[in-house]
Order: sequence, then C-alpha cells, then structure tokens
Amino acid sequence: MVRELIVNAALLITGVFVGSYLFQRPLQAGSKRYLHALYGAYYGVVGAVLLAFNGNEDSYRFLCFHVAPIALCALHGSSRATVFGAGAALLAGGLLATESYVPYMVETTVVGLGSAWIAKSVRRRAVAWPSLAALALAGVLAGEAWEARGTGVDWGNFALYAAFFLAALLATDWYLQLDRSRKSLLKEYTYLTQHDLLTGLLNFQTFQARLQTLLSEGVRVCFFLVDCDDVKSLNTEQGYHTVDGTLKNVANLLRSYFPEALLIGRYGSDEFAVVIPMPDNPAATLENALDRQIPEVADIRLAYGYALFPDQESDPVAFVALVQKRMLETKRRLWLEREAHWLHNERLTAVGELAAGMAHEIRNPLTTVKGFLQVSKQNGYNVTDYYDIIMHEIKRMSDLTAEFLQFSKPAALRPSWTTVQECVQTAVQLTESEAIQHGHQLRITADEAPISALLEKDKIVQVLINVIRNGIDAMGEPGGTLTIAVYRRGEFGVVDVTDTGVGIPDEHLARLFQPFFSTKAKGTGLGLSISQKIMSDHGGFISVRSKVGSGTTFTIRLPAAERDPA
Repeated sequence: MVRELIVNAALLITGVFVGSYLFQRPLQAGSKRYLHALYGAYYGVVGAVLLAFNGNEDSYRFLCFHVAPIALCALHGSSRATVFGAGAALLAGGLLATESYVPYMVETTVVGLGSAWIAKSVRRRAVAWPSLAALALAGVLAGEAWEARGTGVDWGNFALYAAFFLAALLATDWYLQLDRSRKSLLKEYTYLTQHDLLTGLLNFQTFQARLQTLLSEGVRVCFFLVDCDDVKSLNTEQGYHTVDGTLKNVANLLRSYFPEALLIGRYGSDEFAVVIPMPDNPAATLENALDRQIPEVADIRLAYGYALFPDQESDPVAFVALVQKRMLETKRRLWLEREAHWLHNERLTAVGELAAGMAHEIRNPLTTVKGFLQVSKQNGYNVTDYYDIIMHEIKRMSDLTAEFLQFSKPAALRPSWTTVQECVQTAVQLTESEAIQHGHQLRITADEAPISALLEKDKIVQVLINVIRNGIDAMGEPGGTLTIAVYRRGEFGVVDVTDTGVGIPDEHLARLFQPFFSTKAKGTGLGLSISQKIMSDHGGFISVRSKVGSGTTFTIRLPAAERDPA
C-alpha cells in the first residue's frame, strides 16, 4: 500500500514538473482563452492518468491523487482553467476507466466546481489552500461514500491516504511556487538586459542583434533613426527631469504613430531607431509623423535619416551605415540653420545696442548746442561768447561719427611684410612725449630676433597707440611705469603692455570691449572695440587681465609668418 502511495506521489510530481516546462509563462487574468483551456486540459489529463494507473481495485479506492491536479489548477491557474481541467478529467476518465466511473465522476465534479469557485472568490492564499485541500478530500470521501453504500467507509485507510495526499499536494504546490518565482525573476532579468529602463524600448545591443536577424531574412523594411535635436541644451536649461520626460514622451509617440513597427529601440542618449514594414510612400509617411505631428505634440525638433532595405542598399552593414550617415547629414543641416538663426539674432541685437549707444552719445552734444542757441536767441542770435563751446561739441560729434564708421564699415586689409618690433617702435615714438609729459616712464623689452608678420602696419600701430594711451591715463599721478614686452610664443608674436595704474574692477572687465562702454569722462567707448575688430581682421587676439590696485596688462597676439626670400 505504501508503495502505491509513493508511486502516485511520484507520478503527480512528474506531471507537475513536465507541466512547468510546457507552460513557461504563468496564467494571468488577461491571458488568451486558449491558454486557460490548454492549461486546464493538461492537468485534467494528468488526473485521469493517475486514476487509470490506480486501477479500480477496492483496496485503492481512497487514493485521491487524481483530484490533486484540479486543485493545483485553482491555486496556480484560474477559475476558467479549473473548469476546463475538470471537464478534461471527466472526459479522459470516462475513456480510461473500466468500472466504478460514477464515484470518480462525483469526486471530479465536486472538486472541479468547488475549486473554480474558490479560485474566483478567495483572494488570500492562506485561506484558499486549506479550502482546496479540504474540498479535495471531501470530494473523494463523497465518491467513496457513494461506492461503499451499505458497507461503510474504512476511516483508517482514508486518514492514511489523506495524509499522503496532503503531503504530495503541499510538495507540488511548493515546487510550482518556486518555479513561478524563478520564471518571474528570469523574465525580469531578460527584460532588464534587453530594454532601456527609461523608455521601455529595446536597448542598443538588443536592437542591433534583432535588426541583423531581420535583415538576414531579406525582409523589405524601412529603417530610420530619430534624434531629439538640441536636447543637451534643454538638459542644461531645464534639468534632466524635463529631458527624461521629453524622451519618454517621444518614445510613446513613436509607438503610437508607428503601431506596425517591427522594432523600436533607444539607439543612444537622445536617439531612437525604428524599423517598419515598407510603406507605399516612405518620404511622405516619415515627413508627416516626424516633421509635423510628433514635434507639435512633444514640442521638440526631430532630426532623422532613413533608408530602404534592400531597395537602396542590400548589404546589412552598409545599410545601417547609410542610415546613420543620412541622419548625421540632417543633424548638420539643422545645426547650420540654428547657428545662422542665432547669428542673425545676435547681429540684430548688436545693431540695436550700437544704435542706442550712438543716439545717446550724439544726443549729449546736441543738447549742449541746442541750449546755447536758445540762450543766444535772447541776444539777437549773437553766439560769439558760445562759439568755441558749440564748435567743440560739433567737433566731438564729428569725431564720434568718424570712429563709429571706422568700427562698423568693413574695410579691406592691405597687408605687407613687416615685423612686430617695427610696429611697437613706431607706436612708442608717437606716444613717448605724451608719457613724459604726464611724468611716466616707458620701458621696452623685445626679442632680438625679428618677428615677421603680414600686417597692415598703420592699423596695428593704431591698436598699440590706443592701448598705450589707456595705460598712461590709467596711471594718473606722475611716477608710473609702462612696460612693453615683445616676444614670440609658438605661431604668434606677442606684445604685453603693462601699466602700474589702479587696475580695472571685475564688473568692468566683462564689458571692456563693448561699444560705447568707457570709464573715462571724455571717452567715446569705441577705442577698444575698434582695436578688437582690427585684431580679428588680422587673425589675432587682444585680451586683458587686471587686478585692482596692482595694474593692468593688455596682451596682443599677432600671427607670425616666415617671410619667403623670393
């Protein structure tokens, strides 16, 4: 008897083990109906096989293992699967049983209907498990009571069989729980290794592998890459939370607008890849979705490139490279358009600032002239007393407009071969008397080796004079020293002009080269702006560093060149 019990338990466990491999995915409420039917039918057949193995001997009437699969359907399947399992068990049992079918039918019907009700109504496993076990034993007991009418039930054998049955049911239930946990972890691991966590799309490696498989099969497809244009600047301006939300929104929109897509993946930090079946008009389809609809909803500009396989390229590797190349070309075009738009706005802003500054500078002398003319009206328009002041203000306006024209008017350079030392020497000769008059000393240190350069000498001398005069004015009280150092550094000839003045505050340094900005009472604020433009026209640079209380150093870098003796 014990041997039969062990064999029945082993058969039950074997049937459950095989079923766990046949049904890799646990049943869910949303699973398709045929899966519930297959799940229930399998375990119903397992129950019928257990009944046939036990035979119909009276000594085995209490072996109730044949109802265990139906109870397991309720615990690990669904109420629908349980009903299908009971039906399959009744049908198969009727085919396999040779006699005493009525008790089996009673047992299976009671356990099947009761288990289906428990699976649908009882949510707590702690209640469902003992309820199903008790129901299975009650069903078997009902069947045996029907069979043993008039002879009575052997309660001793029933208790022994019930203990073995409960142990086998507990073991198979424990195994199915472990198997479900294993499958769940495996599914989660597979998802995490194949999908992007932010968007839920395929990651780069998985997308590439599946794409190559698809292309090797020769399927006609349209493959396109999508780049969220300028998302990095959005990250800087609004933070990564906003960018993450934008990327997830674009991913969802791609799913929505391309439901027929064979593959959708995240190709990079801000790039997506989509493979769709060959459309009738690829250009119109992609233009409608990626140029209009998705950018309008997501509020972001998209750059994309696409190619058709195998129409435009039949080699899989070259096909992917072609799509990447086309997307980069689109990104470059959009970048150039954005830069052109930005430069246009910058120019408009600069023109506005220049116009406002010019109007302000001209208005002051005009106000002075207007005031003296109004006063002279009372004296019969005699302007003799104010003539010098009026002429001074008019000259100031003339000088201002001349400097402004020099700053704004593009002038063609007429360079010639000269040396940086010659330019410095000329500038010193023109400013040395002014420095002596203010009580300052000029000190010059220069490399002996001439630093040749192709320059317009007069323009460079103008820059040097402007910087030297600024240094003389900055030193104020007599006794200052202006040091001019000339040397070569790499491909540039460098001139450092250092004064011992009061220095320039940090808030003024940032605006030093802006038009019309000046710290001098009578300055126009155009000298350094003009100097910077001249240096830019020559391919050079002018920069400044200063420390309040220690002085200022202007550094002029001019591109040096070796003069061809020919």
